[in-house]
Amino acid sequence: MREQFSLQVEGSLLKQLVKEGLNPLIFFNHLFGPISSPNYRAMCEGLVAYHNKEGGSPEVKEFEITDTGFKPESITGYLKCKFGIHFHYTCSDVHNDATDTIRWDFKIDWGSHNIHFTGEEPWIRDAE
Repeated sequence: MREQFSLQVEGSLLKQLVKEGLNPLIFFNHLFGPISSPNYRAMCEGLVAYHNKEGGSPEVKEFEITDTGFKPESITGYLKCKFGIHFHYTCSDVHNDATDTIRWDFKIDWGSHNIHFTGEEPWIRDAE
């Protein structure tokens, strides 16, 4: 299932992106802010959601935006996040780290100043 979440965006920041041609990477750096910000944590939680079924109490602490695209005429676009994920299997006290990249499509709701993110379709492994 594709993961989804929404964030509230300041009207002035939206205007810079949509009407004034602000670079999408700069827009997202402002939107997500520092690692401790609620918006940054919301993206980390969205990234973790792709690994919840793998066990091991997954945790994402940081991500990097590696690519963006934006179409002002449809107020839609995408961003790609590269991130490290830490798994802690508590019963065996095993720790494991992995990296992943996930693409998020987004659509801006100009009226409510929300940006809606929809993540890519997750891989489904065939049973062996």
